[in-house]
Amino acid sequence: MKLKLLLELIVTTLALGLMPPAWSQSDAEAGWVASWTAGPQQQVGDLVPLEDRTIRAYVPLGVGGEQIMIRFSNEYGSEALNIGAATVGLLEPDGSIRAGSLRKVTFGGAASLLVPVGAPAYSDPVALAVPDAAVLAISLHLPGPVLPETYNRRSAGAQTADGRPSGAVVAAGNATDTLQLVDAEASDFLFLTRVDVLQPQVSKVIAVLGTSRTNGPGHWPEYLGSRLNSAGPSVSVINASLQANVLTWPYPGGGDAALARFDRDILMVPGITHVVIADAINDIGQPGTAVIPASRLPSVETLGAAYQQFVTRARARGVKVIAATVMPFEGVPFEGFYAPNKDVLRRQLNEWIRNNDIFDGIIDLDAMMRDPQNPSRFRPGLHTDNNFGPNAAGEQMIAEAINIELFR
Repeated sequence: MKLKLLLELIVTTLALGLMPPAWSQSDAEAGWVASWTAGPQQQVGDLVPLEDRTIRAYVPLGVGGEQIMIRFSNEYGSEALNIGAATVGLLEPDGSIRAGSLRKVTFGGAASLLVPVGAPAYSDPVALAVPDAAVLAISLHLPGPVLPETYNRRSAGAQTADGRPSGAVVAAGNATDTLQLVDAEASDFLFLTRVDVLQPQVSKVIAVLGTSRTNGPGHWPEYLGSRLNSAGPSVSVINASLQANVLTWPYPGGGDAALARFDRDILMVPGITHVVIADAINDIGQPGTAVIPASRLPSVETLGAAYQQFVTRARARGVKVIAATVMPFEGVPFEGFYAPNKDVLRRQLNEWIRNNDIFDGIIDLDAMMRDPQNPSRFRPGLHTDNNFGPNAAGEQMIAEAINIELFR
């Protein structure tokens, strides 16, 4: 009897081994690469539960492929996330889903999924051919109730690089199969963190790790991706920046420190080959504000040690590290954010980055953006109204000025 059970177990195990898994390392080797990402953050405050609601995210891809795979997240949830139904389709310019492109999203063959507290969830591969620079409409029906605690905070009215809202929430019911939403409210990205595509032609995946100066009003990573792929899809550039992100400590309500989320948001990205450490402005500017005590102000040595950690961890995974210098910030209207001693620290850090040989390359954003007559400020005509980051002209200038040989 025991022998019979053992034989049955062996046969069952062999049979299961022949079934293709939803995700495996062999899939990545076959050409799965990340095409878009929105690092998860923890939303706090007086949140309204979502119950029997449909949320739809508008996701601008970098490169396309023959199949897609979606990463959902309940990593900051206080209760299980019940996904009752999910769909994906190609978005038309009028905001509707292209007829014939709508696909059901499944999880191990099932149409619904319960995502535990603190966990991510991956969809099955979806057979939907998407072109480069396509925009996806990803919809979830939440039978609820669930709090929107895991999200990606956007600025400038929750808009993407082309001015489209990040997402929408429908008042009630399952609208995952609805091609054109009516009376929907704009929202941030909720419970959605990455889209991968099956694209064997892509040889490199470049992730940019920064702050709101590269996420929200800032979109030079997207412009850089367009430039790199003007001759065909060979590189995927994803923007893994977060609003209010800090390299070395968590910002209240803004997400984990970049050092804490580096493995999840960078090193575990399918196909990752390069990471750009784009900004330490919040490490320098936030101390001394109403939120962060002045005692948190770092030194060049402590920031340098953080950069060294990024390099050490990336090199262990065969990922190259490009460091960007920190752009000017005098004139920002945030109380306590700018101070002369902080600008001294910014300049010292920039010199440390320029003269350090631990990196695989440097992008000198400071040299590109600073006013030659007043190096603590942006060049006239290249900054946002609040002097915090580059405007559209500045973004395009950065993307065009970057030496693409850094990513060879």
